Amino acid sequence: MDDKQAEAGETARHLLTPAAAAEYLGVSEKAMENWRGTGSGPTFIKLSPKCIRYNRDDLDAHIWANRKRSTAEA
Repeated sequence: MDDKQAEAGETARHLLTPAAAAEYLGVSEKAMENWRGTGSGPTFIKLSPKCIRYNRDDLDAHIWANRKRSTAEA
């Protein structure tokens, strides 16, 4: 296995299914699906038409990007 293959394998281990990503964020899988449709959620990876994955770093970035100081900002 070359370095590129090893790196790809390591990256794949850090990818989460929509169910695992929803659990990580504390939302429903339906919310994740809706966000994918509207483009308002975290960045996702579409490996095939039925294979969606999320990178944990992208989920964390989504959390931080949505911080608010007051409810008036929401």
